[in-house]
Amino acid sequence: MKKPADYADLGEIIVVSKLFQLNTYQMVTLLENGVMEVFENKEAFLKKYGKKEVYDELDDWCELSTGKVFTKLK
Repeated sequence: MKKPADYADLGEIIVVSKLFQLNTYQMVTLLENGVMEVFENKEAFLKKYGKKEVYDELDDWCELSTGKVFTKLK
């Protein structure tokens, strides 16, 4: 099992947890359980999900200034 630090650094986890209105513990738990995905760049995200107006399979997603994309599955 990958550790949350393998996906993102602590600063990114804190920022995304605020965006998704989660606390950091919830965020780490979602990462560990595979409910949240992290893509290194938007191209990797688009390769998996395609370019759409609405992503029905996702609860939410965001792109950070670092280029990483975080998704929260439904």
